[in-house]
Amino acid sequence: SRTSAGRAAGTPRARACRSGSPGSFATATAAVLTAWDDPYGDPLLAEHGGHLAAGTVRLDNRGEVERWAECRGEELSDLGVVLRLVALHGARYVPRILGDFAFVVWDTASRTGVAATDAFAVRPLYYSERSGLIAWSSRAEPLAASERYEPRYLAELLTSYTAPAGLSVYVGVHALPAASLAKVERGAVRIQRYWSPADVEVQPAWSEREAEAIDTCRALLLESTRIRLAGGQETWAQLSGGLDSSSVVSLAGWLADQGNVPRSLAGTVTYVDRQGTQTDEREYSDAVVRRYGLTNVPIVDPPMWYDETYPPVAPDQPGLDFHVQPREQRLCRAVRAAGGRVLLTGYGGDEVFASNFLWCADSIAEGRGMRALREIAHLAAARRVSFWELAYRNGLIPLLPGAIRAQLIHDDSPPGSWLDPLAVRRYGSGRRAAVLRRSMGRLGRKHQYAIVNGVQTLQGVVHGGILSDALELRHPLLYRPLVEFALSLPHQVRAKPHARRWILRQAMRGVLPDKVRARVGKPDTSDVLVWSLENSRARLGGLLEQPLLADMGLIDPPKLRAAFDGTRVAEANTLARHIALFPTLAIEAWLQIRSGRWPPPGRLSCNRRIGRDSAGAVEVQSRMVKVVQ
Repeated sequence: SRTSAGRAAGTPRARACRSGSPGSFATATAAVLTAWDDPYGDPLLAEHGGHLAAGTVRLDNRGEVERWAECRGEELSDLGVVLRLVALHGARYVPRILGDFAFVVWDTASRTGVAATDAFAVRPLYYSERSGLIAWSSRAEPLAASERYEPRYLAELLTSYTAPAGLSVYVGVHALPAASLAKVERGAVRIQRYWSPADVEVQPAWSEREAEAIDTCRALLLESTRIRLAGGQETWAQLSGGLDSSSVVSLAGWLADQGNVPRSLAGTVTYVDRQGTQTDEREYSDAVVRRYGLTNVPIVDPPMWYDETYPPVAPDQPGLDFHVQPREQRLCRAVRAAGGRVLLTGYGGDEVFASNFLWCADSIAEGRGMRALREIAHLAAARRVSFWELAYRNGLIPLLPGAIRAQLIHDDSPPGSWLDPLAVRRYGSGRRAAVLRRSMGRLGRKHQYAIVNGVQTLQGVVHGGILSDALELRHPLLYRPLVEFALSLPHQVRAKPHARRWILRQAMRGVLPDKVRARVGKPDTSDVLVWSLENSRARLGGLLEQPLLADMGLIDPPKLRAAFDGTRVAEANTLARHIALFPTLAIEAWLQIRSGRWPPPGRLSCNRRIGRDSAGAVEVQSRMVKVVQ
């Protein structure tokens, strides 16, 4: 990245900080450095009346924020509007800001600051406190004082497959949690949550107003997609054959056909895997493409784990999807080469519109046991499953005391035997705890507790790795008003016996081709994942020779090697344990790429980006903002 530095005393010195040029300046109480190497995007720096602001902001409700900030009609960036808001009202209106954002606003006179992340931390924000200084950054690595990694963070990733809130992978570098507001006063950081999915109350009346609920859901989906579409050739979208991404693409096409936006998407990208049974989803994605006349770029049978054309890179934080990095690199190349900079996803739909059968336990707890049993019987007949199994798992077990429930609930995907038991007990909560949380919650509220718990898993884990380094990711299904509406729905509207996520399917009627809208389920990709281990065995084996996770006391190398060798036989009863290797291998690969140990030295520098090849591949871009107070 190109960088520059500047220093001034007293109040901030105004300077041009246009799109595509780095900027920095300093005051007596703060220094700001912004750097990026892409030719687009709003400024990362703003200044007004003794206040500095740094960060990345995309507002969903800009009109409201302008009104609160009393700056309507002024030509300001979204960051500039937020700066005016905080300068005028402090943190009062921050909980009402909608969009994707991570920003810091610093009052140079009072030496106080306000920092915030959006509801799902789509834009990450990190901070560290050292030697009387507080430093903030949109990436964690620039704040790390050393190459020491946080064992609790890694253990949680290994065992529960989620990153612990408030931590980063680097020792001493903290993540500002999703939906959080931080106030900096007298050299200290005080953090508070300003929004939580648990605060949303279920509205039983929606079950009597299903038609209105469908219309409301559709209106929110259209609005969310509309405000996330950029102009020109900038906006692309992921398109699988599934309900979520197909809905987002169809909503964009519908808006364009109705004249509500100047144009639809510039194009879509579809991953095509043909190794597994019925994993080629093009018959569904093609239905959407034909309906709206869209450009589609299929990425057919991309390598998994390792790619000679696009060698692996290590993003700012480790993720669990390292095995799909080659296809993501191809997506970045295709979109950037076509002039795209924004990528819409269908992320979050499973959690936001999910349902579960714990309403059975809620009904029994509320004295409506016979009605619950009749509903279970109807559901079992419709789905052709065991009445007794449904009643046992969703009506009886959730009502038992926690100690008994823990003995009866089994985890279908336990963490691997190669994980160090002491480290798991000391740091990691484990998958078993995640399974137990599903049936927790107070009596009569277990169904909603499980829904809320699922939505909360989205907070802070939507960072897109190399995709977000190359493109601006936008997630229409994480529009906060849409999420709040979905959380308010009772189970009768969320799902029907023959239709999971019923409300979404009904809202998409006439917009999404029925071939996709009415499909039930998607093919199992487990065989593709297991195939990927065998196909990449030679290179992945190098990760196990001297694993860095073992040096941290988190895994047992011989047991890990034995489990890896055992994947040569993909028996049905061992698939879950084979797939349990993926988090360990992904994290180990991230560590070894950063250390320069993998791939072997001489073939790739430890943090090399996607390079230009003879076909004109576009380099991965990044945007970073750092504030030191």
